[in-house]
Amino acid sequence: MSLRSLQGVSIEVLVQEYEQAAVAYGQAVAAGDHRAANRAHERIAGAYRELRSRAAAAHLLPLLENEDEHVRSCVAAHALEFAPEHGEPVLQGFASRPGRLRTPAEYALKAWREGTLKFP
Repeated sequence: MSLRSLQGVSIEVLVQEYEQAAVAYGQAVAAGDHRAANRAHERIAGAYRELRSRAAAAHLLPLLENEDEHVRSCVAAHALEFAPEHGEPVLQGFASRPGRLRTPAEYALKAWREGTLKFP
């Protein structure tokens, strides 16, 4: 979905786009496909920006229960901006165990605590 077309869609469709893009991002990272990962990241950021512009970012919070770790990780990082009490524990969970999401979770938490985390 193009970034322009996001402006005219429902919040439900934006949340679905975010979720699908986060899954695609995880798959691309696992495959070592940086181009696909960058495209998926742009989709995530575009959906998040549009949700935030509508004061609807909280609609992402149910995705913290998603079965896909990358979806949960992305939402948790963005939640630091609008609902840190929901995002921080999820990121702490990823940071406390081995795996591909450990380092990004650690860096997101560190930057957030230092006040340097930038949101799209």
